[in-house]
Amino acid sequence: RNKIHMNAKKIMGAVLVALLAAALFIGAGAAADEGKDYGTVFIYQNNVTIPTGVWTQVGGTATVTVVANDTSGYNEVMPGANFVAGTYKLGADTVDIVKPTASYALTAEVNGVYYIVENGGKVYQKSNLTFSIKSLNENVSISKWYITYPSGNGEVDEPDVDNTLAKMNVTKGAYKIQALFDSADFVKGLPDGINLDENYFAFTVVGDDDATISASVDTAFSGEAVTFTVEGTPGKSYTITFVGFEEVKKNQLQTGCITTTATPNTMTFTIGNSGKFTFNAIVNDTFAKPEDKTKATADLNAKNGIEITIKISAPVVTAAVDKTSYFIGDNIKISGTSSADTDYTFNITGINFKSTKLEYADVDEKYDFGKEWFAVLSTKDVKELGDGKKLDVGTYTIEIIKGKEIVKTVTVVLKQPFISIIEAPEVIVQETEVEFLINAEATEKIAAYVFGTNYFNNFSVDDGSITVEDEDIPNQFTITFDKGVTNKTLMAAGQYFMVIQHPMYDGQFNITVDENGTFKVNAFGTSWSELFNALDRQTANAAQALCDALDSQNFDDMYVKYSFFVVGEDESFVINAIPTEVAQGTTFTVSGVDTANAGETVTVQMLSTAFAAIPKEEAGSAAFILVTTEVAEDGTWEVTLDTTGLAVDEYNLAVKIANEEKKTVKINVVEGAETPDTPDTPDVPDTPDTPDTPTEPTTPGFGALAALAGLGAVAVLLLRRE
Repeated sequence: RNKIHMNAKKIMGAVLVALLAAALFIGAGAAADEGKDYGTVFIYQNNVTIPTGVWTQVGGTATVTVVANDTSGYNEVMPGANFVAGTYKLGADTVDIVKPTASYALTAEVNGVYYIVENGGKVYQKSNLTFSIKSLNENVSISKWYITYPSGNGEVDEPDVDNTLAKMNVTKGAYKIQALFDSADFVKGLPDGINLDENYFAFTVVGDDDATISASVDTAFSGEAVTFTVEGTPGKSYTITFVGFEEVKKNQLQTGCITTTATPNTMTFTIGNSGKFTFNAIVNDTFAKPEDKTKATADLNAKNGIEITIKISAPVVTAAVDKTSYFIGDNIKISGTSSADTDYTFNITGINFKSTKLEYADVDEKYDFGKEWFAVLSTKDVKELGDGKKLDVGTYTIEIIKGKEIVKTVTVVLKQPFISIIEAPEVIVQETEVEFLINAEATEKIAAYVFGTNYFNNFSVDDGSITVEDEDIPNQFTITFDKGVTNKTLMAAGQYFMVIQHPMYDGQFNITVDENGTFKVNAFGTSWSELFNALDRQTANAAQALCDALDSQNFDDMYVKYSFFVVGEDESFVINAIPTEVAQGTTFTVSGVDTANAGETVTVQMLSTAFAAIPKEEAGSAAFILVTTEVAEDGTWEVTLDTTGLAVDEYNLAVKIANEEKKTVKINVVEGAETPDTPDTPDVPDTPDTPDTPTEPTTPGFGALAALAGLGAVAVLLLRRE
């Protein structure tokens, strides 16, 4: 066994040695495959040391052939006709092949001011020039400069270039300078000019008194800032005279001028070493003469007649309102854009109304054009508008005015605000939380008053019992009855009446209630007078008294009213189906079972939902039925109601057992069928006419819902019946 074990060790050692040798061999091969980077050479170069062969462009199809040069000992680069600069590859080797280039710099001095001339720039005739150039390829040198003169071409040896440029001041015109690379660095036998730099530096020689002025636009809007650029001899002073522009101020000048002085419509300056500078001038929006309205002129050195004229046009204005109609009390927001950011005035015109006192807010800095602007009109603060006249329901036109010209108009419709109930419970169970959702247009607050037997409560935005339902819908409010309000020791079972108040146009409640339950009225904004105390009257009477007061035309408050029932927890009571609609003059039956209250009294009451007060001289009312019975030993009970004496209206039917509210439903009494004709009766002697019985005046109240306040009350009826 030991012998076999030793042989295994020898075998494994041999294998390991072989693997190491293979790894070294592979590593050497991998290093060789990485290739060599030969840096940068240029086309037609005759002194390169890169390998011969056909090199192929990386990522392209161009090729370059490198051949041996027997006379020099170096190789030569011979591009094909489709040569493009780039990286080329031969096997794993790479090289960058480019055309030779140079960099150029020109400096001039005139009047003791030095300035750098950019490629394509201007050189003034009396300038002293210095010029420098260098090759950007280390393997090629520049032998001469090739110069294109206004009159022709020529070559200049490199050492003499500054002297040559200094002599150019005698001739105005365009010049171009290119590097001519040393032909000794190129393959012999090349065509002339193949060693000329394809890049060049160009400039124009102008006269010492030549100057130009240009503007950023050909046409400007009234109130717009126009940017002017002046090019002239460095160190020379110039004067610009303006017509149709506002005063040019020093702080509107940009860098590039040495000194400036400015008076209204005139500016004198000295150009710095850049040879130019820019500044802003504001187009007038008012003009001394009618002819000035069509143009603005900037005259540079008036005696030389160098000037530029800008056409003037009215600003392009857009305007819109966020809604086509508003309730009186809303804020109207007018927004838009203007091509010239200037102040506007606004007129609002309608029936016997005109004002220029709209608030204008500019959201952009002055002279920043094309941005948004907006204006706000508060329809509530009418006393500030229209010489004391008030906005009323109707169509109004808002005019956006620049100077004396109307540049845009928008139309809005003003509507009367209203209040309505969107959602409301018909029955509230004691010890539960409920909500009333109210829609009240064009107001930030409403008030609510609740009346019941020996009960009164009021709710407001100020105490938090009325809240805004949604910040995005500011005209919706929520009235909350929490468990503290519906506590059975406070809010007993029975019918309750609610009046919800809207402050309307003036934003003020003209009727309020104090902590003692006393209602007060202020019709003309002077002093308050007492109306009544809610605790002195019961249920519908107190609610109706408040509605009667709110119906006064001496102030603008509006209201909507509502009734609901409060019941205890319904544990044992079962009631059979009750019709939701009965014809006037017919009878119907209400029945049920209550095994827990055998022998107790059942009271079934029908009361108009309008909760009208009962006139003092009447024991009953056409809006009221009350029928009683007794629960049988087996718990069953039944009553029959006759609608002959009821008015056509909506009613609450309430069932009480042992004086505890058990159930409430809504029933509509509608007009009955026509009475069939009866046989004629024998004639009887005429009887003397009796005087007509005086008719009791109809009391406005909670009878037919048509008596509810305004259109909002109709909305209550529709929404509630849904």
